[in-house]
Amino acid sequence: MSQLAPLLARTASWLNSPGSHGGIVISSRVRLARNIEGFAFQRKLSPVRQQELVDHLMVKVSATAPMPNALALKIDQLNPLERLALVERQLISRDLAGGKRPAGVYISSDEMYSLMFNEEDHLRLQVISAGLCINANLELAVQLDRTLEKALPWSNHPEFGYLTACPTNVGTGLRASVMLHLPALVETGEFKQVMRSLSKLHMTVRGLHGEGSEPTGHFYQISNQRALGLSEQQLVDHLNETVERIIAYEQLARQSMMTKSRTRLEDKIFRAWGLLTHARSLTSDELIDQLSWIRLGAGLGILTWRNWKMLDRILLQSQPAHIQLQNAHAEDVEARDQLRADLVRKWLQAPSSEQN
Repeated sequence: MSQLAPLLARTASWLNSPGSHGGIVISSRVRLARNIEGFAFQRKLSPVRQQELVDHLMVKVSATAPMPNALALKIDQLNPLERLALVERQLISRDLAGGKRPAGVYISSDEMYSLMFNEEDHLRLQVISAGLCINANLELAVQLDRTLEKALPWSNHPEFGYLTACPTNVGTGLRASVMLHLPALVETGEFKQVMRSLSKLHMTVRGLHGEGSEPTGHFYQISNQRALGLSEQQLVDHLNETVERIIAYEQLARQSMMTKSRTRLEDKIFRAWGLLTHARSLTSDELIDQLSWIRLGAGLGILTWRNWKMLDRILLQSQPAHIQLQNAHAEDVEARDQLRADLVRKWLQAPSSEQN
């Protein structure tokens, strides 16, 4: 049995739909990049020195961070599926999962905090939670950062701030992001204009699993593109303002679809419901695409079925690594796609008393 079994059997804390603004906002995340004095940047470290760094961080963080029952994992001791499952749960980056260098992760019992060791920087401190709560996450991240800094002297420059491996992170080392569900903007073709505007505002757009992932199911992560020249609070305020505008545009686009093309909208939603409640084989991307329309139908009240907890369960536990790690017979793609369809049918058609 995988050592991640207890983790995989539950829904992640950052999934608590409908979240903010009728299901438009999924989650908010704050990451701080830090490097330790006395160690070169990761790419300049020998494998032996990288292992020393990971071991040092494991000991210091375990002794300093106030996280009872936290899960400490060394990435090289996890198989590829276990690494992918942590990516699916938003707990580590794709870069950390795919790397062959020594690395580790320290995860709080509620999965709200995740500390990655020897990613691009020595340490990436992450706070993630459901809804639009970037300010609250920033406060938590800064508190933990200050606690760790007492035991781990961060590389800092009096003029430039925190020093990082990537020049775009120098200064605050902050990357804040909000995951949004934007089907109406995409369907009406207005999202292209939103993306052009975001570039001018020094924002970047990524897919469901962050950097390196393609957008699927109308899920997008909006994050700041610069970290130098502004304070953490200024960066977060700027992101908040930008996200609030996008939410307003999505709400207007939804209203427009409801009044101008309701039949077409209902057709997409009920087709998605029919497919997911009858399909015998579903790829992961196909499921997320169709689940997007069901989320929209639930949010707009077009579907009388509105079990958000079940939608969260399907979104998370139907991903490839989650399915394969919990079902020994789902080793090949065809078996996995069939099992995914079976599970989704079962979950969507369960009596209301059993759905939660």
